[in-house]
Amino acid sequence: MEGVDPGSGYCARTSIYHSILTPAELPSHPTDLTTYLFASKRADAALGRTVAVVDGRTGRNLTFSQLDETVRKVAAGLWQRLGIRKSDVVAILSPNSIEFGVLFFAIASLGAITTTLNPLNTNADIKKLIRGAGAKYIFTTPELLSKAEATGLPIVLIEDEATPATKATTNLRYTDLLSTSNPAPPVTLSQSDPVAILFSSGTTGESKGVVLTHGNLIAMCAVVLSPQVDGGLNKVALHLIPMFHIFGLMVSVGNVARGVTVVILPRFDFLEMLATIQKYKVTTFPLVPPILLLMIKQEVVNKFDMTSLRNIGCGAAPLGKEQLDQCAARFPNAKLIQGYGLTESTAIGSVTPADGKEFADHFGSAGMLAPTLEAMVVDPVTNKAMPPTKQGELWLRGPTIMKEYLNNPKATAETLDKDGWMRTGDLVYFDVDGYLYIVDRLKELIKYKANQVAPAELESLLLTHPKVEDCAVIPFPDEAAGEIPMAYIVKKPGSALTAEEVMKFVAKQVASYKKIRKVAFIEAIPKSAAGKMERRKLVELSRLQAKL
Repeated sequence: MEGVDPGSGYCARTSIYHSILTPAELPSHPTDLTTYLFASKRADAALGRTVAVVDGRTGRNLTFSQLDETVRKVAAGLWQRLGIRKSDVVAILSPNSIEFGVLFFAIASLGAITTTLNPLNTNADIKKLIRGAGAKYIFTTPELLSKAEATGLPIVLIEDEATPATKATTNLRYTDLLSTSNPAPPVTLSQSDPVAILFSSGTTGESKGVVLTHGNLIAMCAVVLSPQVDGGLNKVALHLIPMFHIFGLMVSVGNVARGVTVVILPRFDFLEMLATIQKYKVTTFPLVPPILLLMIKQEVVNKFDMTSLRNIGCGAAPLGKEQLDQCAARFPNAKLIQGYGLTESTAIGSVTPADGKEFADHFGSAGMLAPTLEAMVVDPVTNKAMPPTKQGELWLRGPTIMKEYLNNPKATAETLDKDGWMRTGDLVYFDVDGYLYIVDRLKELIKYKANQVAPAELESLLLTHPKVEDCAVIPFPDEAAGEIPMAYIVKKPGSALTAEEVMKFVAKQVASYKKIRKVAFIEAIPKSAAGKMERRKLVELSRLQAKL
C-alpha cells in the first residue's frame, strides 16, 4: 500500500493506521451470529463431542453439540412460551452461568436482542436501564429476584440443579423453556440486525445504550480467531469476567468461536479461582489488573499448581514493567497478553501479538491495532491527523464498531462520523513499531475495577448535600482497583463537613462500585472563562498532593 510504513502500519498519504497483524477472515457470505458459531461444530463430529462449557463449582457441563441443542430448545421455548419475536428486547440480570450464555445465543437466533444488567446496580438504576432498552421480559436468579421485581417486567427465573424450585413463586422458570417440543421457525437475519444493547455511561452521567449487531460480534470472533491473536494456546479458558460486561461477552462468544472449553465461575473468590485453575488445568485466563496484581503478590498462589497457564489476557488498563516482570517470574509458562477496547468497538481495539515477541520492549503499551480495524490519531485542538509518536484522540473504523447509541441520534452523531470513524475519547499515540499507548481519557469516566463511573452523576448527588457548595469528582489512581472516585468539595460558608460524612452520604445512595473513596476540601473548583469545570487541573493537583 502506497506510503505505508511497514513498521507502524501508518500511511502518510491518508494519515490512517492499518493493522500489521495477520488479517482476520470474515465470512464470505451473509450469516447471523448463532449460525456462524455452531455450523462448524455440527460439521465436525469430534468438535461436537468436545466440552464447550463447564460449571466450575459443580462440574456440570455441555459439549458443543449439547450446547447447540440446548440453545435451539430454549429458542423454541422463548418463541412459543413467551412469544419472543425478532427485534424484541430481553433483559438478563444474573451472575455468570451456563444458562446466561445459552440465553444469549437463543435470543440471538430469534433475531431478538439481549440487554445485560450489572447485578451491583441499584433498583433505580436497573429500572431506568430496562425502560430505556424497552425490554419485554427479564431473566434473573433467585438471589436477584427483588431487583428484577422492582422493574415491573414479567420474570423468568434461572434455576439449575444447584438451586431447585423457588418456594411459592408464580414466575416461569428457565427449565420450563426446555420442554417445548416444536422448534422455533427459521428467522431471516442480516449482519446489520441488532443482537445486544449494552449500557455504557457517558460523561454527562447519562447511560447510553450501545447497539451491537450480529456483524459486530462475528467480526469480533474473526479477530480473536486470527493467528497472531489466538496463538493456538487456548484449550481451557476460565471465565470470571462478568458476562454482562462487553469484556465478559467477548470471552463467552469468542471462546465458542474458537472451540475452547470454558470453565465458568459466577463471581470472584480468590481461593476458589486458584483451585479452579488447578482442577481444570486452565490454559487461558482473561482477567483485569486487580486480579492479576493479587496473583503476582499473594504468596498463597504458590500453594496451587499454576503450570497449566499458557495465556493470561489482561484488559482494562496497561501494566507497568514491574508488574510484567513479576508476572513473568511467577508464571514462567504463560504469555501475558494485553489489549484495549470499548463497548462501542465490541471490546476490540488493540492487542498484544499472541507470541509476545518484542512486547517487553514496549511495556506500558496496549498492544498493536487489531486486525480488521483502521485508526487515526487526531489532534483534539487542530483536528489534524497525527503521525507516529504524536498524541491525539484515537479514532477507529471497522466492522466491530457499534451501529449506534439506542434512541440517541445526538450522541451517535457526536461519536460516529459519516465516514464510519468512531471517536473514542481517549488520548493516545502509536510508536514507530505500531504499538498503541493510552495516555489519558478525554472522556471523563472513572474505571473502578472495570466498572464505569460517571463523575457527573456523583457530582449531582453531592450537590444535594446541604453542606456542599460546589464539588468535582475525578479519578485517583489505585493499585488494586485501577482508579477510585475522589471528590473535591467546596463547603458552604460556616458549615462543618468531614470526609467521612461525605463518603457515607454517597455510599447510602449508589452501587458499591460508585462510592466516593477519597475526599479533599478546596476553596473553589477551577473553571474556565466559559464556566466549564477544569477537571484536569484537579487531577494534577491530586497527584501533586499525593507526593507531598
